[in-house]
Amino acid sequence: MLTYLEARDKIRSVAKQLPTEHVPLAQSLNRILAHPIFADRDYPPFNRAAMDGIAIRIDDWNNGIREFRIRNTIFAGMETSTVLANGECYKIMTGAACPREADTIIRKEDLIYTPNETALILGKSISHGHHLAQRGEDLKQNELAVTAPRVCDISVIGTLAALGIHQVPVYKMPRVGIVTTGNEVVDIDQQPEHFQIRNSNQYLLCALCEQWQLPVQFCQHVSDEPLALSAVLRQAMEQQLILINGGVSAGDADYVPRILQELGVEILFHKVSIKPGKPLLMGLLPQGRILFALPGNPLSCFMTFKLFVEEYLHKCLGFTNERFQQVKLQTPRSKKSSLDEFFPVFRQAEAHRYTWKPHHGSGDITATVGCEGIGWHIHNKQVITENDTIPVLSLHPFFNLI
Repeated sequence: MLTYLEARDKIRSVAKQLPTEHVPLAQSLNRILAHPIFADRDYPPFNRAAMDGIAIRIDDWNNGIREFRIRNTIFAGMETSTVLANGECYKIMTGAACPREADTIIRKEDLIYTPNETALILGKSISHGHHLAQRGEDLKQNELAVTAPRVCDISVIGTLAALGIHQVPVYKMPRVGIVTTGNEVVDIDQQPEHFQIRNSNQYLLCALCEQWQLPVQFCQHVSDEPLALSAVLRQAMEQQLILINGGVSAGDADYVPRILQELGVEILFHKVSIKPGKPLLMGLLPQGRILFALPGNPLSCFMTFKLFVEEYLHKCLGFTNERFQQVKLQTPRSKKSSLDEFFPVFRQAEAHRYTWKPHHGSGDITATVGCEGIGWHIHNKQVITENDTIPVLSLHPFFNLI
């Protein structure tokens, strides 16, 4: 049985970089940028007025001129070739391109416009380049604008649009097949008998996949009958990433490990010394397809996806940052096992301070409600004392991905 770190290293060792594709910018939200983006020109591409007002030559001001004749009015999106004479200015609007011979903007609030088409400057302190964004001060042509890999979140989309990236190079996410198992499981729109449960894990796994923009191409529930299980698993294995839920432990009806071997799956590991989630299995199929068999209890299913499936995706997408952050746990916690234990944590009002609360085991369907992350109680530490620093994995899959 592997330790958590051994299993994590095994996953990293088999993860291969995903292929890339181009998608329209409007469809790129939360996709992973595959290539760095460079500026196609200077930004701003011209000296840009940052205020409504007038554009003057600072030399005129330094020579004592305080009232300027308005030579022309420049709006955003206009270009002018009008040349300024001594004591002349342009009336200019925010965002407009300022001609090269004008080098300073005087804002409207510091002016008096006269009926004689002049502007009188009221301010006494004016410096060269005032209220003028210089060409290229944000980005120079060919300068790195957006690094990769990076999540195309809302902070990136606008920048890509400004750079003219209408087709975005992103990683092509693997097609997913999901199989949930169990004779006791019914769909959520059915009224279960007292000995049955609803298929919450199917919807949980689909939601987790959607968070990662993973296309679920196959999703089916199957009973614990071996022939039916084998037939459904064979169909699911046509996808590139296969997620099986349940039937992976050591019970009399846990047929998944045996059937996977019969179907030619190379088992990389089965069982990890963690709690919850110990029965986890990972396997390889031809053409680089990957299979994870997750335990059936809801908390175990959730934890093992976050800890292991996301670790695989993280590596395939080229991210190298540490997924866990170090935070303070305000409430003490003890354990009796020698396993690495993982548990839901809840953010307090203060940033980077968390607490936890007991739950009723890996079958507790409410254990994660409202939680912000997964705390890691390391195997060789029996007690976490108040305000100890522990590793915490954010529930947001893209937290701290740079």
